[in-house]
Formats: sequence, structure tokens, C-alpha cells
Amino acid sequence: MNSTGDPTIHWFVNAAFLQEIKDSNPHLWHEVHRLRTLCDPESIDFDKPQMSLREFIGCLDGLRDLLALQFALEETYGLISADTATAHRAAALQSIAEQNEAEQERQEMVRSVTGQHRCLYLELVDLVELAEELQYRGCDADGLRSLVESIERFSGDLTAHERLEAELIRLHDSHARTGCTHD
Repeated sequence: MNSTGDPTIHWFVNAAFLQEIKDSNPHLWHEVHRLRTLCDPESIDFDKPQMSLREFIGCLDGLRDLLALQFALEETYGLISADTATAHRAAALQSIAEQNEAEQERQEMVRSVTGQHRCLYLELVDLVELAEELQYRGCDADGLRSLVESIERFSGDLTAHERLEAELIRLHDSHARTGCTHD
């Protein structure tokens, strides 16, 4: 993953590819939904935490791989970084109006999105490790509750991230409709 917060990097957004990447990965969204369903208190057997834990581990492990692929595709085809020289050439082609505050906001938004990719992935890796540790040392109902709380925080972070990406796509589409097509 290419999640640099370097402000000298200029980001080009290919909103069509970014949206297509999101729309064409049903396995990812199925696993996200499955994970959220597993967190439903009615789905958890706190009397047999090891059984529930095995389901969480399988889901988290699969989700980790799917999310890594999703983020890599997004940063390869949807959110493209350019080095300083390329960015300067692109900026020289843009009109002064296109180099305004709105463009700066979009650049900051992309930096935020790519930074979140790294954080979300690492958060998920930590969840997998926590779940596996609980499995090996033995898991009681309290340990399972703690894991579920951590998963729910991750789920909320992922939802907020997806909303930010949707807003980035919307802003890009709005920007493109005004006739500015350089990013």
C-alpha cells in the first residue's frame, strides 16, 4: 500500500475506477457484513466462547486478505500518486482557478483516505492477532466481549472510511462536471 501523507505528492483521482473497484468486490462486502453479523449479541454463544471465536478468526483472517487487495487496487487504479516533478508539470497545465482551495481540500482528503488504508489494515491485523491469542491461551466470555468491542470499533472506522471515499468520489464528479478534468 502506498499510503504516504507527504504533501509534496500530488494525487490524481480516477473516480470511475475507484467506484468500479468498490462495486466489483462482493466478497469483501460479504465478509464485512458477516463480521458485523457475528458481532450481533444473538449470534454469539457466550457459554461456548471458543466456538464463536473460531468463527471470528476465520472471518477476520479472510477479511484481512480481502481488505489488503481492495486497498492495493484502490491505490493503484483509483488514487494515483505522482512525485513532485510530475505534480509540478500537472500543476503547470492547470489554470489558476483549478489550483484553488477546493483542490487543496481534495488533495488533503486523498492523503487522509490513503493514510486510513494503512491504519485500518493494521487495526485488522491486530484484531486477527488478538483473536488468535485468545484462541491459544483460552477464551472466556469476557475475552470474547472485549474482542467484539474491538471489532465493533474497527467496523465503525471502516464505515467512516467508506463514507470519506464516497465523498471524495462525489467531489471529484462535481469537480469534473465544472470542466476541470486534470486530476
